[in-house]
Amino acid sequence: MSESLTYVDALRILGDRQSRLVSLLDGVMSAGLATWAATAWTMGGDASAPMNLFDLKDEVVRFGHESMRRISERRNGLSRYDRTQRLAAAHAVLVVSSYFETLDRTELPLTPDRLAVAAGERLAPDESPSKGYVDLIDGLLSDRLPMPEPHVPYARTREAIEGVYDLMSRRLTTLLRAAPEWSALAGRERTRVLDAVRRMPPQALSAYDDAFRRLASDNREFEVWASFTEASGLSAGLAEVGRLLGEMAGRQAGDRPRSHLIRAYRAALAEPVVTTGHAPEWVSLPPLGEAYISPRCKAAEVGPGDTPSGQEWWDAHEPVPYVERFLAGYLTLPRAVRVPLVVLGEPGSGKSKLTEVLAARLPEQDFLPIRVELRDVEAESLIQEQIEQAIFRQAGERVSFQDLLDAAAGALPVVMLDGFDELLQAAGVNRYDYLEQVRDFQRRQLALGRPVVVLVTSRTVVADRVRYPAGSIALQLQPFTDAQVRQWLEVWRRHNADLLRARDLRPLTPEAALAHRELACQPLLLLMLAIFDATENALVTRDAGLGQAELYEALLMDFALREIRKYPGNQSLSASAQRKLAENELDRLAMVALGMFARGRQSITDAELDRDLALLRPEPDAVDPGDEAALSLAQRAIGRFFFIHRSEAHARGHRTRTYEFLHTTFGEFLVAWLTNRTLGDLVAVHDLVRDRPTAAAGRLDDGFLFAVLSFACVAERAPVTDFLAAIFHGLPDETRDGYRELLLQVLDGALYTHPSRSYAAYEPARHPLTRRLAAYSANLTVLLVLLSAEGIGVRAMFAGAAVERWVEHGHLWKGQLTPSEWSGLVNTVRGRVSRGEVGVDVTLTREDGSPARLLETFVIVPPGAVTDTTDYDVLLSHDPKTCDLAVPASSYLGLSIRELAFLPNWHTGMLLLQAVPYLRAMGEQLRWRRGEDGAILPAYLLSLLDHTKEAPAWERVEHYAPCFEALPAFPALGRLVLLRLREDARSLPVATTVDLLREAACVPPSEAYLDIVNDLWARHSGKTSPGIGGRGMVIALVRALRQKWPDADLDGLAPGLRSATFGKRRPES
Repeated sequence: MSESLTYVDALRILGDRQSRLVSLLDGVMSAGLATWAATAWTMGGDASAPMNLFDLKDEVVRFGHESMRRISERRNGLSRYDRTQRLAAAHAVLVVSSYFETLDRTELPLTPDRLAVAAGERLAPDESPSKGYVDLIDGLLSDRLPMPEPHVPYARTREAIEGVYDLMSRRLTTLLRAAPEWSALAGRERTRVLDAVRRMPPQALSAYDDAFRRLASDNREFEVWASFTEASGLSAGLAEVGRLLGEMAGRQAGDRPRSHLIRAYRAALAEPVVTTGHAPEWVSLPPLGEAYISPRCKAAEVGPGDTPSGQEWWDAHEPVPYVERFLAGYLTLPRAVRVPLVVLGEPGSGKSKLTEVLAARLPEQDFLPIRVELRDVEAESLIQEQIEQAIFRQAGERVSFQDLLDAAAGALPVVMLDGFDELLQAAGVNRYDYLEQVRDFQRRQLALGRPVVVLVTSRTVVADRVRYPAGSIALQLQPFTDAQVRQWLEVWRRHNADLLRARDLRPLTPEAALAHRELACQPLLLLMLAIFDATENALVTRDAGLGQAELYEALLMDFALREIRKYPGNQSLSASAQRKLAENELDRLAMVALGMFARGRQSITDAELDRDLALLRPEPDAVDPGDEAALSLAQRAIGRFFFIHRSEAHARGHRTRTYEFLHTTFGEFLVAWLTNRTLGDLVAVHDLVRDRPTAAAGRLDDGFLFAVLSFACVAERAPVTDFLAAIFHGLPDETRDGYRELLLQVLDGALYTHPSRSYAAYEPARHPLTRRLAAYSANLTVLLVLLSAEGIGVRAMFAGAAVERWVEHGHLWKGQLTPSEWSGLVNTVRGRVSRGEVGVDVTLTREDGSPARLLETFVIVPPGAVTDTTDYDVLLSHDPKTCDLAVPASSYLGLSIRELAFLPNWHTGMLLLQAVPYLRAMGEQLRWRRGEDGAILPAYLLSLLDHTKEAPAWERVEHYAPCFEALPAFPALGRLVLLRLREDARSLPVATTVDLLREAACVPPSEAYLDIVNDLWARHSGKTSPGIGGRGMVIALVRALRQKWPDADLDGLAPGLRSATFGKRRPES
């Protein structure tokens, strides 16, 4: 939580200089608390002399009532920030006064005038205010009082306030105990006093709730801070922000010189939701003001070590259902002028549109919006310089930030720095301190009396490339819900129903759109689906029947064809000729995807793309040579496609660009599409070379396939393999057979260099040759597996010593691929080992998630039964059926077992077989992490107990503690450990055994646990009285057990023990 106000801070903001309480607190602060407490007896009638508790209470309550009245009456004539400060101060006063009002209503059986002297009196020289009184005063001076904020659930704020009240009650208790009258009270009276004080926190919280609601009824800021406003259904265009903030605004007359900026921002609401020029003439794009749907979001304070770039971090936070209420609350918070708000989201999620709409919707009487597109300002400039550059671009005249603020007449500036990710990616600059620079800018402005709110937008993925100042809040835009998709499509229907009806088509339905949810839930991609469907109703007529790979190809082809047909010279071409040109457009776009894939990134710069295209597609077919003559290869490749996000920035006097797909799956589909296209082309060449030996000198040049598949492993990205599988599934059988034949030939020589390979100059990433050969051969293997529905054996893949060659490939892949690529490969391909008449074979299939079995990764054969042993053979006389083990494929053990199909080792097989009994007992989880720094192997702990049986029992005691610590994570471990403890307990002191059983009670007691308890009871039965020695310790153990696990079944306890512990009544179970 940001630094909130103390009670004395609130007094100063609200102003009550004549108050005795203010004089007292000022005097304490001037002297210092310790000095004041030590010299209070000398003050007498001094204004900073202590007041008795009644006077202190009256002062706090009086000022609380006056503050609530004045804050509701005085709304006009204040700047937005001054009003925010006064409201925050009023809330701090309310928190404290609610407690003292509760004290006023609480009857205490003593008169506390001597808890501190009344005004005009003097303490005796050896007296000073009690510690409780000093602590109460210290709390008013230094306790930071909780304040509601829109990103924090109001229930949590109330908990924090109740915690303040608990602390105040503890201080009050200390004060009461120090009163002279305390010693005269009887024990029962003392108990009544303490009970009354203990009941005060919830009573004070109830008083606070009542006062807060009254205050919120006159001051809407409190409603949005606490999210009290009623949900008004789905909201369009952040209109609710303008309404809420308008209701909070003070009324100020007069025209504002900043109106030209306001008019420009508001004019954007009437413009089409996108202005890219890619929409066909037969659709009507809705205006931004209607089409923008207020998104859901998640909001959280970013602390040290937090990772807002990771989805796991965000998954731990609850959504904020209405972004309007959050923004209305945030913009009126004191913290808003001290640290920036960071708005995160995926490409196409609406970050920039949010700033456009917010700039248009903010009420101008209270706010001065300034929108800064970071792509259009100098990346190296200071924050204020970037703001002034943006003002110049928008207003057309140079206006200093200070002059604009002077013209704003008290309106609170809201600066929106849009596109931090573009500044990073396109400019290639290091701006880890950018948010700190924003914070410093805000602090300087605040110190000068010119507070400024700043929002910074960025893609989530780069949120880890900047440091977050303490107190910063991150806001992540969430995908559309089904209801929001329906609302957006209703807007689309209103604007396009008549146009579509004229062409015998229907508007896109929610059901058809939501069949492709991952696209439909992103605003810009939903628009893309709507435009695509408006061509021929491809989605409405097929609904979910359109597969993902089919959809992506249809989407891309539709956009490419539409662009092709825009040019008069292409309109007279046949449909097949137009489609050929469109395929070439997709081919160039696939080069963009390949450049990202080969570099292991989700983006590519224009310079990188220009180099790639010059090598891979040096002479693209021009759709319209006249228009394209001045464009670079990169600009021609991406210029016609709606779903490419362009990041731009000015750095060192130059404009730089970076490109990425609006959704990563577009790039992943294009990699699969390009791979399939390349295989088809290479098969055609292969057939030509085979049938006509003189063609290409009789050699097959796999240069382009090597360029596509030798820089990264496709298995690292599951969507790529999913798309490949779907594309292959749709091919005719003879085409798949041709692919397999080709791939087997290429794989056989994949690890050898080919000096005559074409495209050798293409090197988007610099890798050792061994790494490229590993990626190439692994990718060829994945393709073969995806083309073989029934699986393919390594003996069919490799000539000669097939198994040995397979193992060599496995070690090459493990050694040269990245850890994520290796993991992806093992999670894509499942190997199953078997031994038949021709020896060992490994059948490769696509990973299906079925349980991983030990006996599918090596073979048990009797010694001397075979002569052609491999690393997969384990020579044992055991029945193989007794040695098998099946575990979930996704578990750590399952992954280890599956890896053995790639990296066989009979030594490892022997060790795993030795551990089968333990693995069966422990399950698939091999280890348990204990916090950040510790990890436990439960099977090792169990074996440690077994291998120290000869040691004295007291030496073995230390081995039990870590076993019991692991019980919650490994329930099966409990019975095995307790069986061993039952044996050891016979030679252990009863106190030691009881201590161990208390540690074992971290989980509910089992039958084995109760057996040990009964053994202890039987050993000590009749030896002593129940309250002493062994029997007493056993009874105490059982009572503690019942208290900790009230629902546990204790019927297994010995009858005498149950009777001694619970009396004749049976314990409830």
